[in-house]
Amino acid sequence: MNKIKNYLISTFLLEEKEADIFLSVFTRMELKKNEVFVSLGKVCNKVGLIEQGLMICAYQKDGEDIIDEFAYEPGFVTNYFSFLTQSPSEKEIRCIEDTVVYVAHREGLEKIGMEYPFVESMARLINENLFLNGHERVKSFLLDNAQERYLKLIGERKDLMQRIPQYCAASYLRVKPETISRIRKKISRD
Repeated sequence: MNKIKNYLISTFLLEEKEADIFLSVFTRMELKKNEVFVSLGKVCNKVGLIEQGLMICAYQKDGEDIIDEFAYEPGFVTNYFSFLTQSPSEKEIRCIEDTVVYVAHREGLEKIGMEYPFVESMARLINENLFLNGHERVKSFLLDNAQERYLKLIGERKDLMQRIPQYCAASYLRVKPETISRIRKKISRD
């Protein structure tokens, strides 16, 4: 839990006591590879903080995963759209590695949010970060070619390509797995 606590303190500039208060509503869970964190068609009423492991957030189309995001340590994971709108999740969040995640449910988060103003500040920063990341992702799809998107992915997440299968990277970048192979060959030649 120290890794998670340190992440919260440094990311949100919290005092140790504030991090402890925030973490008091979280419960530790161990999930195995391929276990589902958020089910397709179910309302998401929880937020996770990943201590160790890796998850994919994926839509389904014609029986295939369309990967929207990767979630890994240390960081938050949820289907934020489903969480906010209380509508059934249109995507599944599933582990692609054994994962240790601390989970808080809506009620606990709302309770501490009403009691402690720093939680509102955290929520605002998380929302801003989600917006900025979403904006950059859309802009990249509109303006960047496949190789540029690949380079951005490995530039932002150094170890990710060693942790995910090539087909996951291809799905995330919206290219064929062969395209990833060609990009890698080109990069190694250059």
